[in-house]
Amino acid sequence: MSEFNENTNLQDDGLNEGNEQVNNDDISVSLTEKSGDSSKKVIFSNIVDYLEIFVIAICVVIAIFSIFFRTCRVDGDSMKNTLYNGENLIISNLFYTPERGDVIVFHQTGNRNMPLVKRVIALEGDTVTIDFNSWKVTVTDKDGNTTVLEEPYVNIDSPSHNLSGTHTYTVPENAVFVLGDNRNDSMDSTDSHNVGYVDSRRILGKVILRISPISKVGVIK
Repeated sequence: MSEFNENTNLQDDGLNEGNEQVNNDDISVSLTEKSGDSSKKVIFSNIVDYLEIFVIAICVVIAIFSIFFRTCRVDGDSMKNTLYNGENLIISNLFYTPERGDVIVFHQTGNRNMPLVKRVIALEGDTVTIDFNSWKVTVTDKDGNTTVLEEPYVNIDSPSHNLSGTHTYTVPENAVFVLGDNRNDSMDSTDSHNVGYVDSRRILGKVILRISPISKVGVIK
């Protein structure tokens, strides 16, 4: 009897050891699964954080762009050969002060009441003298300094301007004098009825970039 009991006890001990081993394996598997789930949650949380930052950044960029930048489309040939009909532009008024030679967009409040794109030729207090036969443009500033403009961008292939001879213009305070690069086909400051001197407060911004067509994307000078 005692031998039987000892064998029984040995068998029972062996069963107990086996059970303990199985339980340890279960615990190990359970811990591994929990660790994997935790890692997935961290990765997902990081992805969500990055997406939130990206969306916020996009919103900020859009807000800044809408405040300080605008898009416009060229309508007509008055700025040929610098700009052509149908081209799309980006303009900016961020800390902008008009300077001679800038290409600007301004809001015309005359008969047509629409935005126009032209080039700044003279600033307040300047005197502009134009020879409409040769398109020689001379600017004299407030201090009496006279400059004959070099204008490689000018196009004069279109029919003659409706003015001839030499005309002089003195730019009033808080205004600029503008011309189209396509000199004989431009409604600009030489047309006192429709445009005349441009009030600086009506300037929407300086043209800084052409964005279409793609083949001509670039900075405007």
